[in-house]
Amino acid sequence: MQTAARAVQDGRTVLVRCNAGYNRSGLVIAQTLIELGHDSTTAIDLVRQRRSPSALNNRLFEEYLNTVLGVAHLLAGLDTLT
Repeated sequence: MQTAARAVQDGRTVLVRCNAGYNRSGLVIAQTLIELGHDSTTAIDLVRQRRSPSALNNRLFEEYLNTVLGVAHLLAGLDTLT
């Protein structure tokens, strides 16, 4: 997702595609939006608005975006604490 986020920051267009375009590609896009500074709720809402209200209907993917990424971000910052 960092690669996609860097490409967007560089002004390039990024295509993300999976078989149906509802869950896996939605997950990649939402995580990229989070990398770009959006919170998880906003990222998920944007994917659903732009793709379909049915996008990201896999609850595990949604929980990952809402919980796991936040915890990972907090843990990554632990090495900067003194």
